Amino acid sequence: MNATPDTDIRAALDDASHVAGLTFSPESVLAEGHRVVRRRRIAATGVVAAATAVVAVVAVQLGTGQPRALPADGPSSSSTLAQASGELTGSTFDDGVPKQGPAVRVDVTPADGGRVVERWTLSDGDTVLRTVSRTVPATAPGRASFLMPAESGQQGVVYGYALTGAQGAASGVVMTQLVTAPDVANGQGSSGNLSDPTSGRALGSVFRAETGSADPEQVIGLVWSRTRVQGARVEWVADGAALRTGRTGGVDAAVVTVSPRTSVLVWRDGERFGFGRHAGPLTANDPGGLQVGVEPHAAAATGTEHDLAVGWVTAGPVQLTSTDPADSFTISYGHPVDGRTPFVARSTLPDVKGVVTVTGGSEAQTVDNWNPSP
Repeated sequence: MNATPDTDIRAALDDASHVAGLTFSPESVLAEGHRVVRRRRIAATGVVAAATAVVAVVAVQLGTGQPRALPADGPSSSSTLAQASGELTGSTFDDGVPKQGPAVRVDVTPADGGRVVERWTLSDGDTVLRTVSRTVPATAPGRASFLMPAESGQQGVVYGYALTGAQGAASGVVMTQLVTAPDVANGQGSSGNLSDPTSGRALGSVFRAETGSADPEQVIGLVWSRTRVQGARVEWVADGAALRTGRTGGVDAAVVTVSPRTSVLVWRDGERFGFGRHAGPLTANDPGGLQVGVEPHAAAATGTEHDLAVGWVTAGPVQLTSTDPADSFTISYGHPVDGRTPFVARSTLPDVKGVVTVTGGSEAQTVDNWNPSP
């Protein structure tokens, strides 16, 4: 970077960097908060999913028992889909900074029949290690295209990109976390924006991630938090998830769409389950017909998602009741996977006030502390 960020922006980013699970450095944000951060440290943690599925979304307001339809839109709009049908390019190298360390550049060009040509350039500093070209189906929102070790020749490293929604030219930061299951990846990596080379609009994220002790084949997808700098504030734009395209076998997984700005990846492996979240990985042990974990509201920046309860249920709808009459929730369901239905319950208030009882699958569980552990 060639300039020093504004003092107010630096202070805001310093505050945001203390939020658990957000793995960017304020020093990585470009001058005046308007340049795009092209390379960031990412914790290759575990949490994402792999199931396709149309999301059937239903909302239930506490106390009424009356369902009402919610929009089933994903985190990306139809306009983003149209833009993404053109060329895309992205790199984990910083613009204007000498190239150092391992990185990837990907160029995506439309082909016939809803397919694209991907050109992956794998580098270490200025040295090109390998170039991989392939023709594959175009990657849709909610899916991520991965270059696995069998194609890259780099053991323990995966490369990929996903659409995360239009965020404008030269503005915004996408913080990406790799999700593996049932083991949790503990490697590091880097990420950058995937953009329309003509307009400069950032439409997604490209990344390089080490899987550490986890088998690369345990990668089920990724999660991200998309933010932007607004004056002296850091503002959250969206929290999203995408499944790895072409994954076979492994754990049950799905992405549940909560709203146009929020989608959650959930997975399960028998009694173990977890989900993607910006507070880091969760692996819980719950043998019953109802599996529930929580994602707390983060108050460090404007626009962050409300308290969430996330899990799987064997049968019947999920209901939440609270000791505080001000608490209410909407419940979004994903497509069933192997006899269980994934769900996300979103609080209508930023923070849940009372003790909440969650019922479903012929059992009940009590949540009295909305913290990262169930």
